[in-house]
Amino acid sequence: MIANYKFKDLISSSFMLVTILIILLSITGYLGKFNYILDLTAHFKLQYLVIGFCAFFFFLLTRNKIGLVISVGCILLNLVEIVPWYLPQSAIAAETTVGQLKVFQSNVLYNNKKYSKVISLVREEKPDIAVFVEVSEVWAKELAALKDLLPYSVISQDSYNFGTALFSKFPLEKVSLEQFQGPRKTIVATIKYRGKEVIVMGTHPNYPLQKIGFIHRNSQLQAMADYLVKVNNSVIVMGDFNITMWSPFYKRFIEETKLKNGRFGFGVQPTWPNFLPLLSIPIDHCFVSENIQVIRSRTGRDVGSDHLPMITDLAIGD
Repeated sequence: MIANYKFKDLISSSFMLVTILIILLSITGYLGKFNYILDLTAHFKLQYLVIGFCAFFFFLLTRNKIGLVISVGCILLNLVEIVPWYLPQSAIAAETTVGQLKVFQSNVLYNNKKYSKVISLVREEKPDIAVFVEVSEVWAKELAALKDLLPYSVISQDSYNFGTALFSKFPLEKVSLEQFQGPRKTIVATIKYRGKEVIVMGTHPNYPLQKIGFIHRNSQLQAMADYLVKVNNSVIVMGDFNITMWSPFYKRFIEETKLKNGRFGFGVQPTWPNFLPLLSIPIDHCFVSENIQVIRSRTGRDVGSDHLPMITDLAIGD
């Protein structure tokens, strides 16, 4: 009997410690601008929320009042960051739309050899614009199979394994490869759609798992923000940004550019790592200017990469 009580106390104490730890991690994420490790703790708000609910129900069943209070605090800390992504958004451009575009994006993973899976999904979705990152030289050759569907393209090959590709149904004008303070170039091009000029960008900031990558990613985001604030045309920016919506650097980028995330109102939509769904986080984004209405945003099926593709249906406004 004594051993049974000790076991129950151990379980209860473990839940309490885990919940307190999750609360601390939920708070440290807001301090990410001071340290790359603190910034990494910002990306798992959805997981923190799920753990908070699990702890809440455990403490409810065991009638632990202190545990209930602590778990509710954990839930509220993360719920405030999650709920807005599921709230329907107003159709800003609905009454002034001049046409609709479907855009597709995918981090194909440079050593992924399932080329046909990516190409088949693109053919099924029939996008007007597609952006691919982690395009190796082999991938660049394989993606040429899409020329019949998306005849206009530009590829920025930063290295043998890493590159960015932009494919389009419409002629690409004013094409440039911008460095934006990072090791990888960003493709910037203009398309004309029903008389409207739309700037399309494909990008892949560095991953922040080390301090140097953290610095490069943040420097690139800041340089891109400085560029975008001077742009007057409609803008679509797509790619693997290696950042979630809860990082202070993401929030600064959005605040400065006034762009909106295409998934806003459609849910968190985690994209990486798709082989660990319980730990998956949303780091692939489609950003659009305020006069573009997002009709729908969703993730695509597994194409052999560690990222899920994203498909976004847009309506271009005046």
